[in-house]
Amino acid sequence: MSSFWQTLSKPIIGLAPMDGITDEPMRFVQAKYGRPAVIFTEFINVEHVPHKPEKLMERFIYSEIERPIIAQLSGHTPELFYQFAFTACYLGFDGIDINMGCPVKSVIFGGGGAALINNQQLAKEIVLAVRKAIDDWQKGVSLKESIEDENIIQAILAIQKIEQSKRAIGLSVKTRLGKDSQATKVWISFLSQLPIEVITLHGRILGQEQEGKVKWEEIGKGAKIAKKYGKVFLGNGGVRSTKEAKILCRRFDTDGVLIGRAALGNPWIFNGRNPSKEEKLAVMLEHAEYFDQIFGKKAFVAMRKHFGWYAQGFKGAKRMKQILQKAKTLNQVRGIIRT
Repeated sequence: MSSFWQTLSKPIIGLAPMDGITDEPMRFVQAKYGRPAVIFTEFINVEHVPHKPEKLMERFIYSEIERPIIAQLSGHTPELFYQFAFTACYLGFDGIDINMGCPVKSVIFGGGGAALINNQQLAKEIVLAVRKAIDDWQKGVSLKESIEDENIIQAILAIQKIEQSKRAIGLSVKTRLGKDSQATKVWISFLSQLPIEVITLHGRILGQEQEGKVKWEEIGKGAKIAKKYGKVFLGNGGVRSTKEAKILCRRFDTDGVLIGRAALGNPWIFNGRNPSKEEKLAVMLEHAEYFDQIFGKKAFVAMRKHFGWYAQGFKGAKRMKQILQKAKTLNQVRGIIRT
């Protein structure tokens, strides 16, 4: 049974997962005003969910407008990947992405994220655990059969977004060129033989994190390998516009590109529009209002980084950015915009 991945028009230009950024309000705004071809959640650390199920379950919240929506999971324990892959299926996600490229130290230290690049056995076990979760869900295995912890079950049920239809769920991996050095050929060849549909390759090694040159020639090598195995292959890293994305897809024969930082405060990147100052501020306020609704007043300061991204490209933007990044409440933001 083919998943949604096989129905997307190419080149596929989607919103990349970004930890601490692509939460529900941000994704909603991107979907409403930009319409990326596919959207990923920020990563959901399977190791952490059992300890804070109510808090971490917030990362499984999504809106219908975001479809196709993919839950990205990170960590290093296959059994936990199984549980939360099953959770993603149960909650109606269109796909599950396994994070094998995250450079965050706490994730790497435990053996997850980009650390999996040097651990093929564990990487395979994780992929097979997620595949089994998808298969079990499609066979009708119940939530209580797949998850033993009652607190986690109650946190899942509290989301109240249950998808009953047994449709195909896409399975993908997002990774990097290598951990300590480039390992494109060996690593992508290995991944391409696993039961996944899609590989996204970020064009930097772990040591570069999000900085330095993106090696698109290596992404091109990865595309050539993955396509021999019939995989959908996406490139990622440093893409600044849809025009550039399409050029890179043609040049390096990828099926698409995920855009990350260039979409911050700029959902219009996906449709090529150049919004006015008034439109930018109106959408920023809508984003802030939805953030306040979902996460509450105590978490509102986390919106400040988004204010800085929206307040660019118009007269007086620098001054407005400085003022907005001191705002502590939604009402303060409303007052700043109106002055």
